[in-house]
Amino acid sequence: MKIAHFIRRDFLTVNPYSGINAIINLVLEHLAVVVLDDEVQFYGVLTTNDIAHNPKTLIIDCLTIKELIDSELSVEAAILKMDTAKADVLPVGVNGKFVGLVFKNELYKYISDYNLELENTILARTKELEAAIATKDLVFSIIAHDLKSPFNSILGFTELLKNKIRNLDVDKSEKLISSMYFQARNTYNLLENLLNWARSNSNQIVFNPIPCKISTICDAIINQVGDAAQLKNITINSFHINESFAFADKNMLEVVLRNLLSNAIKYTECNGKIEIYSMPVGEFVEITVSDNGIGMTEEVKNKLFKSDLHESKLGTENERGTGLGLVICNDFIQKNHGKIWIESNALKGTSFKFTLPIYKEKVHKSHKTEALKSEK
Repeated sequence: MKIAHFIRRDFLTVNPYSGINAIINLVLEHLAVVVLDDEVQFYGVLTTNDIAHNPKTLIIDCLTIKELIDSELSVEAAILKMDTAKADVLPVGVNGKFVGLVFKNELYKYISDYNLELENTILARTKELEAAIATKDLVFSIIAHDLKSPFNSILGFTELLKNKIRNLDVDKSEKLISSMYFQARNTYNLLENLLNWARSNSNQIVFNPIPCKISTICDAIINQVGDAAQLKNITINSFHINESFAFADKNMLEVVLRNLLSNAIKYTECNGKIEIYSMPVGEFVEITVSDNGIGMTEEVKNKLFKSDLHESKLGTENERGTGLGLVICNDFIQKNHGKIWIESNALKGTSFKFTLPIYKEKVHKSHKTEALKSEK
């Protein structure tokens, strides 16, 4: 940083032939005054040190020589010159012409503030780096543990089919293929969660809110997870009170619903029931994914949404998970300016509820117009 940014141009001036007693209070108040004659000829800078070390009657006799430093000089170089001259203030010039003053305490304050800012920046970057390393380690951990296991199962099923398909009846073949599909679907969902989580942690996911019709998106997600529900003969019902549009990122909303529905299927017994419903509540749309499954204790509830990786409870058919899905749900709901919570006990199943801003045509069109104008 150059000292040009720290030049004081609103300085006080005195005549070199004025008496010291007449201006001593001004010097004490302002720490320094500029000495100019009637023809605006620059004589120097009078400081409290000048008066203390060279007490004379006239100002011109008290002055000590202070080098006129260039405005392009760096802050560090200016401080070095001040230390050499044992001066707390120096005059500054542009092309050799006096323009103002720089004070040592102000330069030191800048360096102190700059160092503090630099220290905070380094600390923040260090935390980001630590988080990135932790993310990388977690990704490898999940790949090594949670992805390896289902792939081993799929390989085992395919090897069995390859070697014994001619000796298996249709029912056994269908059962094996269904198990393979179930493992492949779970593995795909896990991989998708892993990628979403990694991208979210590296800020690579773009937030693009649009009007979203809740019932249409719910129906699409139900179709996607329908096979997993069918394997356990679970019924999924979807109904919506006073159909409303949410103003949200459609991709994020789909990820949230897919995860919540997959969790509901995972922790619901065979022949169970899942319901999805929504209703407007003030400025928001409240969406609920409710099941009559095994539920959860308060201890389990308190652990959800708070950790990037924890061993989640096995599903009713021993389905495995990492807990990443709910972390992603919480992150995506917050990005969409909503909130998510759980209502559950160990006897009556679980209800996941979350809110999203309700779409208001006039409000959101106005915001979009203003955003486009600002971009232009």
